[in-house]
Amino acid sequence: MVKLSDYEKKKIKVYLKDGSTFEGFSVHNSREYSYCEFGIDSECLQICEYLIREEEIERVELLESLPSICSTEEDMAMEFSVRRSFSEHLKRWEDNELPDKYDNNSFEYSGQPTQEEFERALNYQRERGDTFIKLQGKHPLVNDFGLSPGVTLTMQLTGSASDWAVNDEIEIKEPGYKDIVGIELKHYGPVYGEDFSIRNADHLYEYLDFRGAYIGDKLVGSYYFFSSAGYTCIDGLLVDEDYRHRHIATTLLKHAVNEAAGNVVFLHADENDTPVKMYEKLGFRETDRLYEYLSADVEAIS
Repeated sequence: MVKLSDYEKKKIKVYLKDGSTFEGFSVHNSREYSYCEFGIDSECLQICEYLIREEEIERVELLESLPSICSTEEDMAMEFSVRRSFSEHLKRWEDNELPDKYDNNSFEYSGQPTQEEFERALNYQRERGDTFIKLQGKHPLVNDFGLSPGVTLTMQLTGSASDWAVNDEIEIKEPGYKDIVGIELKHYGPVYGEDFSIRNADHLYEYLDFRGAYIGDKLVGSYYFFSSAGYTCIDGLLVDEDYRHRHIATTLLKHAVNEAAGNVVFLHADENDTPVKMYEKLGFRETDRLYEYLSADVEAIS
């Protein structure tokens, strides 16, 4: 039997006796703690909100993080959700704390899923009460099951930020929670609804580091970042629409590069969004792409 305490705060893959697997960063819960906190009379490993009892575990594999953009992206995803085996060609990324955010509740495919696998995934979403289904992978699908396609680019900085234009009015600092919620609500509330926008801001603020651009006491732009294995991912770059075309985005990005302190810097961008052109002018180059297939209405899929 594995010694569960050896896997405290480690990136692991857990093989269960029923043949399923979990992947993620683990916390070791002693038998006493699990009983007092959760009423479970067993030693456990906890991955996100999932408790895995000792008697369910067949073996545990320690996952070594290879120094690459892909491993850093995976580390970042595992801060929010757990990856589980689902079927031959599908793995499930699942975050029950924010179940209506398909970024952290999706199916990762390898190869071409069968119609039977897709229907099983669809039924799983319906049983959970989710209104959407999302498939994502490193290659385009031959059969996309009628889902809407999209591509997210991973872009790595290949040059220097020394000559980027900046706005000297701006002070960059860690933003307050209320400021982040305010700017998120202003820009995403009308699209996704106030309740979701607030919960999503809570989620990001809890797990990631934010930086904000202030002019006086006004937050006019922000981003969050995640670093591991010598790489830094910049994401969620947002500029208040009332303050655009004032070099706020480049000021934030230059600060992010400087703060990365020698790490390889990369970011994500929608292939069809305007910011891609700006990133290219600054020296970001595509290094990878993620193919995504989405339907926001599972009941409309026949």
